[in-house]
Amino acid sequence: MTSTAPARRRPGPSAAAATVAAVPMALLALLALLLVLFAVPQAHAAPAPAEDRKSTFGVQPAGPKEPDTRAHFSYGVTGGAGLRDQIAVWNYGDEPLTVAVYASDAVNTADGGFDLLPAGQAPKDAGSWIKLEKDTVTVPPKANVIVPFTLAVPRDATPGDHTAGIVATLAAGGQDAQGNKVRLDQRVGTRVYLRLAGELTPRLAVEDVKASYAGTPNPFGTGSATVTYTLRNTGNVRLGARQAVRINGMLGGSVTEGGLKDLGDLLPGSSLTITAKADGVRPALRSSAVVSVQAVATREGVDPKLPSLTRSASLWTVPWTLLALVLATTACGLWLWRRRRLARAAATASARRRTTPEIVEKEPIVHFTRPSRRDAAGAAVLVAAVVTLAAAALPGAAAEAAQAGTAVINPATGTDTTSVDLATSAACPAPATNVLVKVTGKGFPAEGKNVVGNSPISTYGQAPSGGIVIPLTMTMRDYANEAGFTTLEGRYDLTVVCRKSFGSETYGDFTGSMWFTSNTEYRTTDPGGGQPTPTPTRTATSSATPTPTPTSTQTSTPTPTPTTTSTPDPSATPTPTTTATATGGTGLGLSTNVTTGGAGTAAGGTAGTSGSGATGGSGSGSGKGGGLANTGTDAVTLALIAAGLVLTGGSAVWWARRRGLLSFPGASGTPGN
Repeated sequence: MTSTAPARRRPGPSAAAATVAAVPMALLALLALLLVLFAVPQAHAAPAPAEDRKSTFGVQPAGPKEPDTRAHFSYGVTGGAGLRDQIAVWNYGDEPLTVAVYASDAVNTADGGFDLLPAGQAPKDAGSWIKLEKDTVTVPPKANVIVPFTLAVPRDATPGDHTAGIVATLAAGGQDAQGNKVRLDQRVGTRVYLRLAGELTPRLAVEDVKASYAGTPNPFGTGSATVTYTLRNTGNVRLGARQAVRINGMLGGSVTEGGLKDLGDLLPGSSLTITAKADGVRPALRSSAVVSVQAVATREGVDPKLPSLTRSASLWTVPWTLLALVLATTACGLWLWRRRRLARAAATASARRRTTPEIVEKEPIVHFTRPSRRDAAGAAVLVAAVVTLAAAALPGAAAEAAQAGTAVINPATGTDTTSVDLATSAACPAPATNVLVKVTGKGFPAEGKNVVGNSPISTYGQAPSGGIVIPLTMTMRDYANEAGFTTLEGRYDLTVVCRKSFGSETYGDFTGSMWFTSNTEYRTTDPGGGQPTPTPTRTATSSATPTPTPTSTQTSTPTPTPTTTSTPDPSATPTPTTTATATGGTGLGLSTNVTTGGAGTAAGGTAGTSGSGATGGSGSGSGKGGGLANTGTDAVTLALIAAGLVLTGGSAVWWARRRGLLSFPGASGTPGN
């Protein structure tokens, strides 16, 4: 019996006609939908009201009837003074504009820019002394309105610079990209500079210097150092500043960060946190970051004539990648060597078993004869003596140099906190490329104390005599505190030692002397005889002739000619003028502490600086970065390195004995125990 599939039913004429009729209907429906979509206008966001859009307006100083050409307001006043002036408010738009006008105190932004207090914060200084006749002003389009104001200085106002601003503001509402309501506060203003008569004390401080190092995966590459510090205006005068940051390696070499910009207007009492990054720093285990800041005048300010500030901080610059590579290579080499040693030992033992199976002897790979206790003690004493002599020779090497000339101490008179610099009478003899400075005298070590580290000669500016000018990084009081004593008395010699970056050989010294007549005051002439500073010379003594022949000669130390620095009369009222931006040299002469005090008088000269300035203003501005921190090689560092090498060698011997790689005949126990 066979089954057959039922035949498929074909659509009849009526079904085909219905299908054909449905196609035009679908097309008509689609066309109608498209017409509806294109016929309905698309919805657009409504334009923001006119007050929501940014408006263009401005302010400028003005006379009674029209704006004038002053860039800003600048007044010299006294306590209790009052004055009147005007400001013009401009509307550059096509519609009338109503703005609010008020005065506020000036502040520095985080990057050193000029700004005013927020609108909701009340002024407490010069901004509170200014009163405008109108709080709001309606300005016609393409026109300006003159707004008078008064300035009343309190009688008890402090001398120095006070800075404010007069601002016009337009507050408007709007929406951000997410639809949130925001308040747009447009502000434009002009600056108001006031200088009150009285004692002016320009002063800068560099604080909280910190440094860190970031290495590189390349074991032979260089890393980068990040240095942060705080620059604070602790005086009462607006100041500008030129900055430099240098990274000095322990074994020589330095890198300068070249991206620091000059600061144009640091207000009194303001502080800035500066961050600098120096690339190309070689990992030298221990380095130092040196920050140098030179105070300069603002556009309308008076040159502060302050010495450069130098502060430093130490940082570890460890080549971790290189150390890891060395350790890995050493471990791999030891493993391969031990594997070959075991293979050779196994082959030797197998051969011996075949020839003389009754004798099994373990042959040590390395055979040492154990020294006697007396020999070991003698070797230890010899090593200790060599290390001690090397450590003692390093700081004293410079003392064996020939006297190349004299050094002039500037200023010639001062106190224990005065910033001092040295000017050599000539250039360092060839082939010297570096210099360091040490101080000797009562309280300091017999070999002297390094006060300026081993630094390139090109770091310092040139003296008129053809030599170099080296600012000390700290004051004599600081050096005494570091050396552990408090009383400065008698003669102290400051010696400039000419040398190379590496090695202990020196090529000439320049020495200058100062005498402390009290614990706080010094002079550069001998108070006992009034004679110029003697210049010591080396005495050549033949080894065959035990009788020394004195050959020391007296040479005169050039006495620096004091110069009189004019001090602006505090009671005078300066007339506002437009001046060009003050510029200085391309480098920084370096010194350390900035102090104020009375005038110092050089022997036979005139007053060094006025009582309103800073004592010892002798910093040179022609150098390339100023004095650097003490980064020369010292005995303590070398002793630590030597101790580390001894410990490493001892550990290696212990490790090898524990694994049977070394054996000492006569030692108790067996190798490997």
